[in-house]
Amino acid sequence: MRVFVSEYLVGGACTGVNGPPSMRREGLAMLRAVTEDIAKLAGASVVTTLEAGLSLSSKVQTIWIEDPHQEGQAFRQLLGEVDHVLIIAPETADILAQRCRLVRASDAVSWNCSPAAIELCGDKLRLSHYLLSRGIPTPVTSLVDFTKVPHLDFGPIVLKPRDGAGSSLTFLIRTLADFLAAKKAYQYSHMSHQCLCQPYRKGRALSVGVNISLDGRQLECLPVAEQRLSDEGRFQYLGGRIPADLPEASASAIRQLVLQACRSIDGLAGFVGVDLVLSPEGIPTIIEINPRLTTSYVGYRQLFREPLPRRWLASTPSGSLVSEPPGLMTNLPIEFNTIN
Repeated sequence: MRVFVSEYLVGGACTGVNGPPSMRREGLAMLRAVTEDIAKLAGASVVTTLEAGLSLSSKVQTIWIEDPHQEGQAFRQLLGEVDHVLIIAPETADILAQRCRLVRASDAVSWNCSPAAIELCGDKLRLSHYLLSRGIPTPVTSLVDFTKVPHLDFGPIVLKPRDGAGSSLTFLIRTLADFLAAKKAYQYSHMSHQCLCQPYRKGRALSVGVNISLDGRQLECLPVAEQRLSDEGRFQYLGGRIPADLPEASASAIRQLVLQACRSIDGLAGFVGVDLVLSPEGIPTIIEINPRLTTSYVGYRQLFREPLPRRWLASTPSGSLVSEPPGLMTNLPIEFNTIN
């Protein structure tokens, strides 16, 4: 079983393009973690592309990339040479869905969600309408009209891009000055037409990783994780702690809500990350569903004895790799950050 893992931000597709350093660090951390885990699967070999100057485990076959054109050629060539493919990429600008379409047009088995599921989850406005129509709690979301001043009498609001990742262009709006600063940032980025508004939900920022078999039949919630976010009103992701310190009743309610949401969306597969807020009253609300590997994977993998990618193969022809739920390797909290 030859597996190609493609990470968009550090795999060569963005060589020479300045991007948020934090997202590049997260991309490299996820690539290192998941390639090491796949290499532990019986009979598996791993290949990836990587920018010069970076490093991976010696167990991973690395193709060094100098520019995006070379990366594109290597990507298409490897699709014809491998058995399985895992794409790590942001949903922004349809990047993740486009690459997953190319995988599905090849003979390789995709370890990602379907393009349709990626497009639904990546469109925050559409996802909000979808979840609310099914009775799943999530903030009411609408497009922003920057020609009008929002009413803040009922509390703060959050502005975020309809199509975005990594907390880019995300703002907590408490005052008119906050709104005008966000408006300027959106105008400068030519993204005013894609800005969304949500009511701010006060509470604890949490996330849940979900292992879903490639056929979508088996869903398995991993322990609830605490998210550390910046406190300057931009919600920058700084890392997390797994498991979160929660009463079992709260953790159980969160797991039930996450499974309800994921089961409602056809085409989710592999690793999916769900972001939530737990209100002071203990009520969970889903904020986003990330149809891809997330940085929390770096923490989750340290909790279990077996490599998590084995779970994705549960009901596929390689399903004999899985028998029982993964055993915890440690009950100690695992903490991780996006700095190292």
